[in-house]
Amino acid sequence: MVKTKGYQKMESRPLLDEKSVVGEEMAMMIEMEGRRKMKCRAIKKSLLNVYWTAIGFAAGIILTVYISKGSLTFPIPTWLRKQASDTYDGSTILTAEDGLSMTFPQWKCVPPPPPFLLDDPRVMQHPAIKFALAQLGVTLKADTFSIKDAISISIVHSSKGKIYEFHKGRKRLNESAYASPAPVDGDSIYRIASISKVFAVLEALVLSREAQKKKFAPALTLESRLQDFLPELKFPPEFEDEAAEITLGQLGSHRAGIGRDMGEAILNSTADIIWPPVPGQETFIEKFFTHNTSSEQLLGTISENDLIWQVGQTPSYSNTGFSLLGLATGKYREKLKGKSKSWASAIKEDILDPLEMDHTFAGPIPHDLRKDIVTPNSRNMVDLSLPAVHDAAGGIFSTSNDLAKLLHKVLLSRNPSLISNSQRLNWLRSIHFNTDAITSVGIPWESFRATMPDYAAYNVYFKGGGLPAQYSEMSSFPEFGYGVTVLTSVGSTDQELIKGAAKPDPFAISMKIHNTIAPAIWKAYTSIVTDDYAGTYTSSDGRARIVFENGFLTLKELNLHGVDVLLKIDQLIWRAGGPQISIFKSGAGLIGTGFPGRFRGAPLFSCVWGGFDMATTKSGWGLDLIVLKKVNGRMTLFYEPMRGELVRQ
Repeated sequence: MVKTKGYQKMESRPLLDEKSVVGEEMAMMIEMEGRRKMKCRAIKKSLLNVYWTAIGFAAGIILTVYISKGSLTFPIPTWLRKQASDTYDGSTILTAEDGLSMTFPQWKCVPPPPPFLLDDPRVMQHPAIKFALAQLGVTLKADTFSIKDAISISIVHSSKGKIYEFHKGRKRLNESAYASPAPVDGDSIYRIASISKVFAVLEALVLSREAQKKKFAPALTLESRLQDFLPELKFPPEFEDEAAEITLGQLGSHRAGIGRDMGEAILNSTADIIWPPVPGQETFIEKFFTHNTSSEQLLGTISENDLIWQVGQTPSYSNTGFSLLGLATGKYREKLKGKSKSWASAIKEDILDPLEMDHTFAGPIPHDLRKDIVTPNSRNMVDLSLPAVHDAAGGIFSTSNDLAKLLHKVLLSRNPSLISNSQRLNWLRSIHFNTDAITSVGIPWESFRATMPDYAAYNVYFKGGGLPAQYSEMSSFPEFGYGVTVLTSVGSTDQELIKGAAKPDPFAISMKIHNTIAPAIWKAYTSIVTDDYAGTYTSSDGRARIVFENGFLTLKELNLHGVDVLLKIDQLIWRAGGPQISIFKSGAGLIGTGFPGRFRGAPLFSCVWGGFDMATTKSGWGLDLIVLKKVNGRMTLFYEPMRGELVRQ
């Protein structure tokens, strides 16, 4: 039997941690470039402006290091905030030209690795990856040497699946090591709480794809209106028109304006919150999940409560919104398949069984899996079955092995299971960007900016979960083809926690892993891209040269039949307004299209959308299309507008 000790008060975790996915070397590079930028501005400004600019950039450097270096956690002084704001010079919007004039590398729109390389098995054989994983193993062992908690970690890559795992601690933390010595492993089951929301959105995507294949009407998408599938849902009269605009995607991104846990925690006053907990008395968290135990009760509660935000205005975390998402997709599924099932049974049939996630479930703990449950030492909710109406918000249990399957097969593989590649690309997107320029919100992702060694910035997509005594994190870095899961269970007692004992922090652990793995994967990709494509290509009447520099696979020259192709594309632009700057004088950045061997040339100072496929040959071949593929074992460049076929020497 699984032994538990009731509940412990759940603490909220801020969305923004004082860390970013960038290392110390990166911070030093940023500082150097900041000084460089300051010198360029000094040429343009008066002496007085130079003085204030110097102060501003000093503040900027410190702020950058503060955000970027995970080891720095000191608060930003008030005086520094003031001086930074006082240096504002009116340049609200900077452009690529500003960046070029200052040679500031952040203005390069460096592309991610070509997507077709994400499955390349050579990535995991690269020395940088092997070293990073070895380093990570040493770090994790050192960091967890003296902890009482249980931790299970998996790292997954698109080319192979699980590439690394780490486990520490015992399954039965509330029993003595003598009585229960069994250690946790990849099949140990933790309550993953709000990571359940990922499954709620995935279920909507799975149903959407199935309906599309069956040409079932009405269609279901994340843009579909909630009340089209849940017409019985009512809101107070003054909010009816506003609420009628709520979409499934807004529920999934917490932008529906619906309260966090409607009707769950009812207080007479803040005096009802007891701290420290008194033995034998209920804590605040024990008042949760005693209301809205059926869909009828939940809909009744919503009909009596105001919206807390205008629909679409801002993300505001809402478990109630995800309970509604589960109800809506359940109603739709019943019509699509002609049978009614609980949400827990539906995701088992639609998601868990196809992915072979045989240790993942919602609802009561199956008898045959009780041996694998991880039980914390403090008060917890392991044995509590949430009302089924809330399963989509936080009712799932899972393992590091099973979540690794979800990451690999759905979120990372080139040909995802269950959903289409287009659906996944739309799913792994930020919907709302916060003004801190670091964090953003997706469906249901909580995203953080990651700056790579070439200064390219990406979003890393996180979803955390926390119910008393068990905390979890799942994250994905899709452009670099890998993801991480961290599941934890508290090993301290209630008394130790009240006295200030630390709880495991899966978010901080995830950040440390990303800071170690991401730069190594970047090195592996740049090495493979260089080996595969860089070099000189020739034919009897042509020559091309490709290099890898400044983060770009760059076409430096392409001459065929006596024609300078890059110059001709420049001249195409000049026709619109006379001779202008030579955009392709320094070469064209080769951007992977997602199709094997097919690249599009783009200006080095612009982003991909600035390509020049507006002009094509009669066959439809864009002037910016370069195809690179092996023919008879040798890399060959094809350029149809000039009937070019050049072989790498």
